[in-house]
Amino acid sequence: MIKRALISVWDKEGVVELGKFLQNNNIEILSTGGTQTVLENAGVKVTSVADITGTGAVMDGRVKTLDPKIFGGILADRNNPSHLTDLDSIDGLEIDLVVVNFYPFVNEAVNKKLAFAKAIEFIDIGGPSMIRAAAKNYHSIVPLCNPNFYADFITQFTANEGEISLDVRQKYACEVFSMTSRYEAAIYNYFTRESEGFKNTINLSLEKAEDLRYGENPHQDAAFYLPDGKELPWTQLQGKALSYNNYADMESAISMVLEFDEASCAIIKHANPCGFGIGESINEAFHRAVSTDPVSYFGGIVAFNKVVDADTASDLVKPFLECIIAPEVTPEALEVFKKKKNLRVVTIGENYKLSQDSIKSVAGGYLVQQKDSDQGELNGLDVVTELKPSSGQIMAMKLGWTLVRYVKSNGIVYSNETQLLGVGAGQMSRVDSVKIGIRKVNEAGLNLDGSILASDAFFPFSDSIEIAAEEGVKVIIQPGGSIKDQDVINKANELGLVMAFTKTRHFYH
Repeated sequence: MIKRALISVWDKEGVVELGKFLQNNNIEILSTGGTQTVLENAGVKVTSVADITGTGAVMDGRVKTLDPKIFGGILADRNNPSHLTDLDSIDGLEIDLVVVNFYPFVNEAVNKKLAFAKAIEFIDIGGPSMIRAAAKNYHSIVPLCNPNFYADFITQFTANEGEISLDVRQKYACEVFSMTSRYEAAIYNYFTRESEGFKNTINLSLEKAEDLRYGENPHQDAAFYLPDGKELPWTQLQGKALSYNNYADMESAISMVLEFDEASCAIIKHANPCGFGIGESINEAFHRAVSTDPVSYFGGIVAFNKVVDADTASDLVKPFLECIIAPEVTPEALEVFKKKKNLRVVTIGENYKLSQDSIKSVAGGYLVQQKDSDQGELNGLDVVTELKPSSGQIMAMKLGWTLVRYVKSNGIVYSNETQLLGVGAGQMSRVDSVKIGIRKVNEAGLNLDGSILASDAFFPFSDSIEIAAEEGVKVIIQPGGSIKDQDVINKANELGLVMAFTKTRHFYH
């Protein structure tokens, strides 16, 4: 039976209701500081911990409950007579219920980016110590660290005449160790946030935000997790719940359009771009993106880097699309979107930040790397041919080279100054990607006259640029680095092409 409870919480949500419930069931309540004040102001009778220990809070409140009389009362195994004898010898009290949560380190120190001197004041010592002790001794007492569990505790207590089953106590103990591990991970990550290179230890502290219907395929379970203390960086305005594949494609789509200052539109299918356009308006950008591949964009993810207006929304509701993403959607545009209630419409805020690292599970461990990004290579292009690019060709090279980073390797992109013309993605040989890209251009009714070709890695032979030149390509941008570079350069000169080396590879697997 629960006869005595200790309550010491930062988050006061639900604590008054819990305190009144305990009082109505004749359970003595021990407390300190702010929690004691809140309970007493609500009419709940409280015994001060200081009355038990004989010592009040010291060191500006850093030490309040760290006392053998308190910890002995929490850790004593009720089935071990020697423990009870020892507890009696120090005038300790048996504590049957411990209700504790912690100083808000993530919300106050991490999210507000406090300096070390201020951040350390939000590192809780007594709270984690007490609740871990209670969780360790869950066979004898009840540990409660989550306000979301108060209602469950009250239900269990009421249904079982004051008893809390061992299974339920174990569930509460698991929540304690989950919370304390996340808390310690947040502190570690804060202290190592400015470390150079990769840390020797990575602590991921994640909380499940939602279960997804399934993963990439219906037979795969999936869920979406958020870092502790973080909120979704976007708002879903309407439509069906986002799927696993939606989340993955959204990352690529948003990343792509945020590369550009001009009004831009990206269309993603299966993590590859199947359309991209730049325009004077987002409507013009959208139509250019659609013309890249008028067939494949159906069922795609469409992202913009500017506000979506009603005219563009009217065009977006005509085909079947999975999701629309933009910084903002006008009220008039949202009214148009409501005609298709299942269409997902998502807005990203100004604070949207792209992920910096990627983590991939492999047999026996995990691979961690920095996310691929612009390395500034366009500022130092090495033009290796006799012909030099015009200003317009340089703009087209910039567009193509940016987009090819988002194409699965071996990746080939054809573009002009304002539009993605064709994509060759995911082939085992580079020349096959070159050919597929040409076929897609022709199927879309576009042409490659005067266009540029961007390749995510070097050309091992000159066959690819010969094929591209036959279709009207005039500029090649590639990393270079092949032992056959000179052969490729010679062929480019022979064909009257411009070719530039970036000296940076952009594989994407």
